[in-house]
Amino acid sequence: MTSAKAKRQSQKKKRGGPLGGRVEQALHKQLEKLRAERRKRFRVLVSVKDEESFYTVHMAARLANCAMCDIILLYVRGVDRTGSINIQMARRNIIQAGQELPGMRVLRAAARELEKDLGIKLENCEEKASHVDAWGDPLGDMKLDYICEDGREIVLKLKVAPEVASGILDQYELGPYNLIILGEPVRWKKSGLWRLFHHVVAERVMAFAPCSVMVARDTLDKKGFFICLDGSAHGYNGMRRAAVLAHEAGEPITLFSVAQTSDDKDKARKIVEKGREILENLGIEVAGVQTAIGSDIVEQITNHGNDHLVITIIDRGHSRLHRIIFGSIADEVARLARTSVLDVRLGGK
Repeated sequence: MTSAKAKRQSQKKKRGGPLGGRVEQALHKQLEKLRAERRKRFRVLVSVKDEESFYTVHMAARLANCAMCDIILLYVRGVDRTGSINIQMARRNIIQAGQELPGMRVLRAAARELEKDLGIKLENCEEKASHVDAWGDPLGDMKLDYICEDGREIVLKLKVAPEVASGILDQYELGPYNLIILGEPVRWKKSGLWRLFHHVVAERVMAFAPCSVMVARDTLDKKGFFICLDGSAHGYNGMRRAAVLAHEAGEPITLFSVAQTSDDKDKARKIVEKGREILENLGIEVAGVQTAIGSDIVEQITNHGNDHLVITIIDRGHSRLHRIIFGSIADEVARLARTSVLDVRLGGK
């Protein structure tokens, strides 16, 4: 037997033979079909860690309260390598087992808040439970999926990962998602290669996530989207995406541009007026336009935008490596703002 033939046979055994290959193809087609269906919907991934972070849940409900929107509540717990989770508990009914875990208790409490905000009862929805082995943890990943009568999907996902940021990013790969909502971190660090090794969740997710990311703050008493423009085609495309979200959520829209010198003031005014024209042609009302003059763009954005519910920055389309090493305006605004910040990305889903 030649070595090549032996290798092919070995690979066939690993796949379970011809039948295993067909099963694998069928599963792949099923997964692609599911992804195609999800791309037709607006899907929001919300990271929760405790009751103090539930403002992220309220933000998701405020922005995604319609039948075409799905909300996935995610709690990432560390890998259990101590054996503290009884293996017998892992073999029980998944829902009963999950209720005994701190993460699932947090998710259920978050779900109750979501029910109030959305005006629904999950007990009236179709419920599905599932489990996937992960990281050698006794319980692995657990999911409770609620399909409501109007078609919207609410998911409680308890995920195992070495650390929170990687768990969130891994969950994106199971999506896809349009938006990830995170709570404000306790501390921020500067951009640079340290993000490859350190675990400040918001900064790592902003650096690596393919889709739009919101760093939310508990400032839900404010109203309106403050959308920053630079006059580029990429910026106007991102503006459309953010404006549709604001419009569907019933939030007023303000367009903003910064002129670095007084000579550029007319240019900044033309940028926001063009943005207004684009949105009004789409049937989206613009509540106001603003310009400012200053060399420090981040300072101007935060000074003028902090009174709004969300400051929106359009990602410039830089690579992940560029964002890791050099950071971005969105990073700086998210760090310094006193309200929620949305980093809009045109990739991802």
